Amino acid sequence: MIQDKDAEFHPAPADDPLWAETNYFGFEVPDVPLHVGLYSLFRPNLSIVNSAIFANSRRVTSGWETDYWDHRAYLPMKASESLLGFELRNSLKVTCLEPNRLWELHFHQPELLSVDVRFEALMPPFDIHDPDMDPRANRGGSDLSAGELWSGGHFDMTGAVTGSVTVRGTRHDVDWLSTMDHSWGHRDEYQPGVMTWLQAHFSRNLAVHGMFGFDPATPAGEDLQLSLTHGYLLQDGAAIGLKDGTGTTYRTGLYPDRVTLDLVDARDRSWHLEGESQTAFPAEYWPGSMSFMVLPRWSMNGATGYGTSTDFYDYGHFPPLFP
Repeated sequence: MIQDKDAEFHPAPADDPLWAETNYFGFEVPDVPLHVGLYSLFRPNLSIVNSAIFANSRRVTSGWETDYWDHRAYLPMKASESLLGFELRNSLKVTCLEPNRLWELHFHQPELLSVDVRFEALMPPFDIHDPDMDPRANRGGSDLSAGELWSGGHFDMTGAVTGSVTVRGTRHDVDWLSTMDHSWGHRDEYQPGVMTWLQAHFSRNLAVHGMFGFDPATPAGEDLQLSLTHGYLLQDGAAIGLKDGTGTTYRTGLYPDRVTLDLVDARDRSWHLEGESQTAFPAEYWPGSMSFMVLPRWSMNGATGYGTSTDFYDYGHFPPLFP
């Protein structure tokens, strides 16, 4: 079970220089369509922070074509740094007002990108290692959560995001949803496996979050067959674990065009989702890893929603995909 104290740093093994603690806040402005991401990866034993910030409303295949992309690998970490309140040299400022419930998020690069939003949780943290919460906890196999990457812990949580974002002089009001995550464990500078990490936000009372595995040898342009590893349905403030699920990602090259999902929750209810990509771009969150990120418009049981879908690879996976 995730506790309030888990909003803060966890003890890092003294002999592990690559121990990492991360948090990610991403949100959408559906009408644009625009998605924004604020990511930090702390390495306490090295006193450095890796941070990636993006804003994208386009279909592009290189990072320099996005509305905004800023990746810093060696920001200094103060000895007294706290995850409850930190400000990095790239201008990212995160303040946790109530542990695991309420954060204020700010980022300012003049004339390029300004973010001033508040994240308010709509549910308790979803602990993927807790069998009382997640029916797929501790399954092992190729699931990334069974390895060192999230060996310390990992949770996901959907919340409401309100405020404003200004991208290259154009201001947008923000009043939509986000699924954040927080993880801690040993993390090498490569992606040890592949994963699809996605959300479909429909309202403050209904959202879906899921993580899926797929075959990394699937050639570029061919469909990815997805298999659920962890996830939940947020419904009226309750996070209901997903116990089974499959899906298909239809792609141009390595970029998703359309995603279909068939999910079964812990109450034995079936959910069918279809997503059509509105944007696309490549995102490198840390060295050695590359992801292909899209903002789909989702439909489920007559409801329309938005939320990102991201396919993570390691650079070592790519050569066989382009014979």
